Amino acid sequence: MSKHSSHPLLKSTFENTLLHLYFKVSSYRGFVKEKQRNKIIIDFLKPKIKHARYQPIKKKLKTICLMKDKFGSIEKHLESILNQQLTIESKNDIDKLSLLLELFEKVGLETKLVEETPTQEVDVVYLDRINIDNCFDDNRLIAPISLFIHTNELNKFTQCLTEQLYFKFEQHQVNQELGNYHYQLHPI
Repeated sequence: MSKHSSHPLLKSTFENTLLHLYFKVSSYRGFVKEKQRNKIIIDFLKPKIKHARYQPIKKKLKTICLMKDKFGSIEKHLESILNQQLTIESKNDIDKLSLLLELFEKVGLETKLVEETPTQEVDVVYLDRINIDNCFDDNRLIAPISLFIHTNELNKFTQCLTEQLYFKFEQHQVNQELGNYHYQLHPI
């Protein structure tokens, strides 16, 4: 399975960070410069890096703490991440599947919906129509979706699965000798 269980922790940590910033800033008199705002955020996040609870997102927290003033406003960066997360959460599961298929196509993997056993073309992600019809109820994913691929470059496929935030995934069946792979997508 992928590491998507860290997303709720990351979201709540960033929300708490921004709340902390806003409460701190409201206690100051006058305007608080970006450099000071960044310092408040870093001072809030730095101690969390050592806590076991934040282990799944430790690398991301370290990255933010190392940003300092190099990339401008950390506050705007955190707000951007939270807005992206909100956009993803507002989509239904069919929209999310469509976005994942677009991601496959952007990296050069074709996608096909098949009615019967397909001829095995290289670098084509296959979805079985019957599986898709049975996996959704009222635009909500209720059963795992199967993805089949025949490829010699599995890393492009798995990188897309890792980068997307819509579904958890697992490798279901593998035949490395033939280059055939079966993955399943699950709702987060």
